[in-house]
This record gives sequence, structure tokens and C-alpha cells, in this order.
Amino acid sequence: MQIFKAILYGPELPLAGAAVDANFSGDCLCIKARAITVACEQVTMSVGGFEHDEFYLHWYSPTGEAFSLKLMGKNDIAVVMDNAPSPLSQQFGKWHKRRLSIHLVWSSLATISAAFVLSFGFLWWHYDETVSWLANRVSIPQEEELGQSVLAQIEGDGDIVKEGLAVETIQNIGRQLTQNSRYHYHWLIKKDKAVNAFALPGGFVIINSGLIAKADNPDELAAVLAHEIQHVERRHALKNMINSLGWAAALMVVLGDVNAATAVIAHQLGNMYFSRDSEDEADRLGLQALVTAKIKPTGMVTLLQKLAKEPGANTPEWLSSHPDIAERITSVQKMLKEQPCEVCLPLVFDWQKVQQDKALAKAQS
Repeated sequence: MQIFKAILYGPELPLAGAAVDANFSGDCLCIKARAITVACEQVTMSVGGFEHDEFYLHWYSPTGEAFSLKLMGKNDIAVVMDNAPSPLSQQFGKWHKRRLSIHLVWSSLATISAAFVLSFGFLWWHYDETVSWLANRVSIPQEEELGQSVLAQIEGDGDIVKEGLAVETIQNIGRQLTQNSRYHYHWLIKKDKAVNAFALPGGFVIINSGLIAKADNPDELAAVLAHEIQHVERRHALKNMINSLGWAAALMVVLGDVNAATAVIAHQLGNMYFSRDSEDEADRLGLQALVTAKIKPTGMVTLLQKLAKEPGANTPEWLSSHPDIAERITSVQKMLKEQPCEVCLPLVFDWQKVQQDKALAKAQS
């Protein structure tokens, strides 16, 4: 019986986990000290850590509680690979076939550097699935708690507007775009000249006053809101958080402690880069949300076109964090042409009055 050392994360355990000895018995994973026996066909594996050199095994208890087992070191990883029952060894085998030959993988486990290379190779194949798996372990209330905790840090810096005509206008537009959503949205304005907007995990959307000043009409602002809403609905912001924190800290969020994540998220706000696929998805679904709400969707094109003309030194933050602007404009124009919305109408607000809201005066002076 080959024993391997690991850190166990789960309900009623310390946030930092508990050191345990584990082994395989037949087709089961066993942790004797915790009276845990789980069939390996119910166990999934992933790679994580800031350096992507940490191996995890994940499973659910019969009552639906999530557990994760982090292998302690390279020797323990080798023991698991050598002794894993068929359900787990098949997962390892799939990894090997996609990245390297079985011979190279198993022989290279003898050195730390090779173990890192293999972890990195696995990451390329399984990374998105692992991030999604962990994000899905975070409940909506936990995600909202994380967003609220980050918001508290932002509010500590001041210059957050929660009421007034501009906020009311954003709330009205936002409600049209988020009907039947599983999230309870919060709409705020940050008094900042930078042309920017960002979404926090859990349904908190923050618009810089500089973006309100830049938009020519409420339809252009609605396009930005529709885009940011999709980052929330598709949990892009949460997944970015997991990317930044690494699996150990992200598991703390899963287990109910959001404090470890808050500082990192707050530091990143305004500079949160999403993948090209995420941006394409937010544009596509954001456009659909505008059409569903019967809001004239051309504001998405006109705002992007306007921002694209800004001199390089003055490139708006909202544009710089959303790359491939020309391709995005072309893609949105194509979608508008293929799916015209005859019943969509411009939003009716006194936009000049909104832009002149006294609550925004400090940022615009």
C-alpha cells in the first residue's frame, strides 16, 4: 500500500486545509484519519497554483459537499500516477496522449523541472475546464459576498456615487437589460475622468463618470452596460479572479473566506483583461440583451468607433482593456446586419441633463 501526503480542503476543516496521509485501496481513494473513502470514478483531477505545479483531486461527498486534495510534492504526485486506479489513470492517460508521449511523461517525473513542464502541458489542455469547475463551486451568495467585500475597499477610496440622476438613469437601463437574471445587480458611478467601466463578481457594475461624459447618448451607455453585464452572467470576472489568485486562495473563497481574495481583486480593477473569447462572448450576448430589451443596439458600434479614433496617448482604459477593436467593430456590424431589430428604439432620457448631474461635477471639473 503506497501512502502519499496531501492537504485536504473541505467543510469543517481549517481554511489552510489539513495535512493527511492518503492511499488507494482497490478502486477507492482512502483517507483513514478522516474516515473518508471515495470511489475514484467520482474523482476528477486538475492542475493549479501560481506556478501551475500543484496537483489536485476533487470530489463530492454523498451529501453534496465539495472536497479537494492537494498533493504535497513531486514524490507524492509520482506515487499517485504510479498507483492510481483505472478511473483516475485514464484521466492521466488522456493528458499524456494530448501533450506528450507516455514514456516521456512518466520518465520525466524524476526531476522538478520536468514536473513543471508536464504541469504546464496539462494546463494548456485542461486549464479552462479547471477554472470553470472551481468557479462553479462558488455559490451566487458567496460570489455576491466577494463583490461586496471588494466594493467596500473601493468605497474606502471615496468618489463613489450611489444616488442622483445619473445613477437613476443607469439603474433604469440596467433593469431593462437584466430582467429574470439570477443576480441582484447594483449600479454605481465612480467619479473618475478615465473612460472605463468594470464589473465585480456577484452583479456589481461600476461606470466611470468619464465614460458618461464621453457617450453621446444613452444608447451608447446601454451598450457598455450590456457588455459588462455579460461578464457577470458568464462569470468572467469570477474566473479572472481565480486566474489571479491561484487555486489555494480561490479554494478559500469556495470554503467561505473572501478576505484572501479581496485585496488582489481591488488592485486589479480598471486593468482587468479578459480573453478574446470572453470579449467576443460579451459583445455577442450583450448585443442580444439589447435586442431582447428592445434598445437600439447601434450604440455598441458608434461608441467603439468613437473610442477607436482616440490618439494613442489618450486611449481610453475601456478600450485598452478590450483589444482587437477593429475586429470587434466589424463583428458587431456583421451581427447587426444579419439580425436587424426593427422594433428596437432609442432610449428616451435627457442625456445632457444626465451628463450635467451635480453629483459628477468633481470628476468633470
